[in-house]
Amino acid sequence: MGISKTEGIVLKHTNLGEADKILTLLTRNKGKIKAIAKGCRKPKSSLLASSEIFTFSEFVLFKGTNFFHITQAETRESFYNIRKDLLRLSYGVFFTEMADFVSDEDIPSERLFLLLANTLYYLSIGEIPLGILSLAYQLKVMDISGFRPNTAKCVSCGDTSDQYEKFSISLGGVLCKKCHGYDAKAMKVSSGTIEFIKILLNTQISRLNNLKIDNTIFNELDRIIREFVRDHLEKEFRTLEFLDEIKETQS
Repeated sequence: MGISKTEGIVLKHTNLGEADKILTLLTRNKGKIKAIAKGCRKPKSSLLASSEIFTFSEFVLFKGTNFFHITQAETRESFYNIRKDLLRLSYGVFFTEMADFVSDEDIPSERLFLLLANTLYYLSIGEIPLGILSLAYQLKVMDISGFRPNTAKCVSCGDTSDQYEKFSISLGGVLCKKCHGYDAKAMKVSSGTIEFIKILLNTQISRLNNLKIDNTIFNELDRIIREFVRDHLEKEFRTLEFLDEIKETQS
């Protein structure tokens, strides 16, 4: 049973016995793994801090029959500020849930790992508007997962005239005027929204702090991206509904 080191982020955890946890970790070089943190629920455990959701740590592991086992962990970042605010906490849970859903066990995805780490960092420090951070994260996760929205040409005929008024969720991109009939459920989309999809896809998370989006375009983006994620991942994220409820109470 070989010993290995890896950086990892806790996506979720399940209590095991009286003092242990099974952690689901998104790691930098091993993909998603399940690991037992023995005794981590004891107040004086050296694994206590590193076994909490969102926490970014360097783990020392050995592979057991069914699970990895954590022998040591050094916390790099706990993202504590996320836990101090219900709205940020809910966004954080959504981000980790999405990463958990699209990742496969034992299949490395450094791009996804780094995206989640950077997103949690900026969620914690509060330099980027939460709505913009969420839209960018969702688009980038979809891109990593092989579902990059096509905004460069009509997804039906390949036209590149930039005269697009509809976005086809099922076909995965914009439709030109002559191809509207290929998807009766295609959603209306403005040129501004198309441009912001490109910007959010191609801009690093760290450079989103100065980005401003008009409310009308933001609402259109939010509607299209939600439907795009739901349709192509075939998944309803309940945390999004909870986020809507929180926003309503705070508005």
